[in-house]
Amino acid sequence: MQTQSPLFNLPREVRDKIYEFYLAFDHDDFEDTLRPQLVYLGDVPYSQPLPSLMLTCKSLYRELSPTVHGETVLRVEVHGWNDRRIGFGIRGALRFDRLEKLYLLIATEHPNWNSWLSFFETVVGRAKNLQALVIDWGPRPVDPVGWTGRVNTKKEDMFFDVIAAIERLQVIKIYGYISSRWTSRLDKIATRAHVVRHRFRWWREPGLD
Repeated sequence: MQTQSPLFNLPREVRDKIYEFYLAFDHDDFEDTLRPQLVYLGDVPYSQPLPSLMLTCKSLYRELSPTVHGETVLRVEVHGWNDRRIGFGIRGALRFDRLEKLYLLIATEHPNWNSWLSFFETVVGRAKNLQALVIDWGPRPVDPVGWTGRVNTKKEDMFFDVIAAIERLQVIKIYGYISSRWTSRLDKIATRAHVVRHRFRWWREPGLD
């Protein structure tokens, strides 16, 4: 495909919409694992094939590169009974130093902080150029009363401390229902980054597509 293709006759904003649809991740694009540190944080970068359209010509490679190399989805999901797994939606090599936008998808009924929070901290710590964070929050609200509530509040504080430490963060988007405690913490982040909140979910679960 060369630049004389009808695709390049379209305005760039229209092409970007086409690319967005083309590059959207599906449920089968994640390689979930119980050992994310081994799979994703090893010496050899984790990788998946590049999109075929990206390999057709240099112009398309240049136009798709910022999204393909600069964005990824980190998903936490439950497989079966209490089998929590972490997976990345990625195309090409997972190079944390190139990431500018990270989607954090928590597709579980409960927060299950211990299964992913420390890994998330490691990921954003390696993504020194991260500018945008999108959080799609699926867990149900946790009552702050009692031991479970106190533990959850502590984990929430740790979570927002990790976010606050992202030096180049410019935008944070939240999808899903969040508690008033989250609202208070997000208000503090809003002093240095643009915060957008949506009550609907970004991710579509199987059967709801």
